Amino acid sequence: SGLISISCIRSGAFCINETVDLAKGERFVNFDFALCKVLKNIISSGLKQVVISYDVACKFHIHFNKCIRHQDWRLLSEDELERLEQIEIVWLVPKFHLAAHIEGCADRFSFNWTKLVGRTCGETVESNWARLNGLATSTREMGFGQRRDVLTDSMCFHNFNKAVNEGTHWCFILS
Repeated sequence: SGLISISCIRSGAFCINETVDLAKGERFVNFDFALCKVLKNIISSGLKQVVISYDVACKFHIHFNKCIRHQDWRLLSEDELERLEQIEIVWLVPKFHLAAHIEGCADRFSFNWTKLVGRTCGETVESNWARLNGLATSTREMGFGQRRDVLTDSMCFHNFNKAVNEGTHWCFILS
């Protein structure tokens, strides 16, 4: 019925291998899986802090640690779980989505009150969907493998264009 994809808040680049197909709407278990795939890379890179921007981070983060340690389907190994505890995870709600949340969310999960995020809006993935939405009708009837290939190619092309046009973008912004 759709997909969940992780992307870099700063660059807007898709994390290609962290894209998960949805079976029956968006559920936390799908986001658990996608996020754990990217956390494996973060753990191995040695980062000390990661900022996660998610529309419902205020609800999602509550049981995240319990879910990734679930005995029936462990998403991270014991070693990865230990190393994950050394990383500070900052949960934030994107600015546009924050307006629909209760007042307490705005205080705790706002980019505006968080150190080291600059003036980030956290909505990068939403603008990425605008580029991929046109594929929905053509991929709807495809088999799983073909659908995955088309989406992966489109995401890779998006990332390539981001990398090639990065200099032009900053020249325009700074002028």
